[in-house]
Amino acid sequence: MRSRLRRRRRLTRPRRGFTVIEMIIAIIVMAIGVMGLAGTARYVAMQMGNGRVQTIAATFATKIADSLSARRCSSIVGGTQTKRGVTITWTVADSTKTKWVTESVQYKTKSGAKTVNYLTVIQCPD
Repeated sequence: MRSRLRRRRRLTRPRRGFTVIEMIIAIIVMAIGVMGLAGTARYVAMQMGNGRVQTIAATFATKIADSLSARRCSSIVGGTQTKRGVTITWTVADSTKTKWVTESVQYKTKSGAKTVNYLTVIQCPD
């Protein structure tokens, strides 16, 4: 009889699976991860919107620098333009056979106003 009990003990396997506490801990960890992803997604969306505005501002600054480069050196003067929420102010400094154009680009983002400065050197053949 004892040998039968020993055999049954050997043949019966321990139960497998998860306990309720393990499941609750796993759900909590997953919830924290999902909340972290949601916060990151909001940040990424905001940065993408800021990138769009920054691209518009850089394109506008490049167009102004190109138009100033196409002019005769005697007609290159400072000025200001505003377009699509971007304000560009440029100043011109004279040097021998060159013009130094400093562009100050101001634009608004969701995180506040930004200012970027660009420097362009234009060579004057005349």
